[in-house]
Amino acid sequence: MVTSQILEIDGVFVGSLIQDCKRCEQRFYAVHDAVKSFHNHILDRSGTLSRQIAQQFRRARASSASA
Repeated sequence: MVTSQILEIDGVFVGSLIQDCKRCEQRFYAVHDAVKSFHNHILDRSGTLSRQIAQQFRRARASSASA
C-alpha cells in the first residue's frame, strides 16, 4: 500500500481510500454496513463515487432514525 486516506461522513468513519501503487487509482475499502455495496470500487477523479457513498450513508442513517 502506497497511501491511505480515511473517509468520514458527518463525523462517522465509513471506510478508507487505498492506493496500492503509484500508478494505481484509489479504491474504497468499506467498513460501515451502510456503504458495503461500494467496497473495492475505484475512485474516479470527478468525485462521483464519493458523493454516491455519502448519499447512501445518509439515506441509511435517515432510514434507521425514522424506524
